[in-house]
Amino acid sequence: MKNLKKVLALSLSLSLALPLAACGDQGETGKGGGSTGSYPSSTITVVCPWDAGGTSDGLCRIVSEIGARDEYFGVNMVVQNSGGAGGTVATTEFKNAAPDGYTLCQEAIGVFTLQPFVREVSYTIDDFIPVAALSNEPIIMIAGKDSGITSVDDLLEMDSVTYGFSGSGSLMELSQKQFFGMAGVEATGISYDGSSPTIAALLGGHIDVCTGHPGEVMQYVESGDAVAIGIFNDERDPRENLKDIPTFKEMGYDVTMSVWKFLMLPAGTPEDVVTKVTETLTAITGTDEYKEFCDANQLLPLTMTTEEMVERINEEAAVNQELLAG
Repeated sequence: MKNLKKVLALSLSLSLALPLAACGDQGETGKGGGSTGSYPSSTITVVCPWDAGGTSDGLCRIVSEIGARDEYFGVNMVVQNSGGAGGTVATTEFKNAAPDGYTLCQEAIGVFTLQPFVREVSYTIDDFIPVAALSNEPIIMIAGKDSGITSVDDLLEMDSVTYGFSGSGSLMELSQKQFFGMAGVEATGISYDGSSPTIAALLGGHIDVCTGHPGEVMQYVESGDAVAIGIFNDERDPRENLKDIPTFKEMGYDVTMSVWKFLMLPAGTPEDVVTKVTETLTAITGTDEYKEFCDANQLLPLTMTTEEMVERINEEAAVNQELLAG
């Protein structure tokens, strides 16, 4: 009888101790812990520094939809839209997010390569860890069909050129400004409030050339209302409707500018969590579903390592700072 009582007492003590031990393990490896252990074990938030709608929001949502599945993160993923000041408001707030892998932020390159030179910001890329490149959206220069401009050579022969762009200090402006500076062409830039009025001004003959993303300009090229002059990419775009557009680089003008987007974590996130997030996001962006989303939205899937992203950000920031100062 005494032995039976001892066994029952021991069983009772073990049954009480096990839940406590499990709680202790969760505290060490769950949210806020320093190890992937059970990461992720709760909801992951993806911050989008722009309002709902548009490609930035869409990228966050397709990543979250795929990522919530068991074979990827396997937890609920929610998108938090927080627009304002060209993405700088949400980015500033994200700098103070807990470095535990439960909050990611999607960025467009201009938040680091343009905004710091046109407004006061309290962050740098060193405050974050880029973990996954998402997409590239090239910039294309077009001319109106009645302008007589069909190539860069035509621009070089003109006494002066007017070029339009959406947003002062934008990549749409700086790409053209850098090209015309390299080409030695006297050019005057005109800013418009959005891509639609910019293109309308071109088609109406009020400006000679303008720039836009494929989703904004290619419909006019394909209809014959505009002519594609060149694309500001390192290499030709492989997509069927873009592959014949020459790069400015191959024409002798090394101007490479595009709107590329990526996801990042706060600096200080444990290395094993960073590795887990990076590997999972790489798997997500490699799916056919993700690639189909990019294709439908005329985005080109992008692949870069953390080191490559940081290097490219710093290089582009240096070029843009000089152009904005000029």
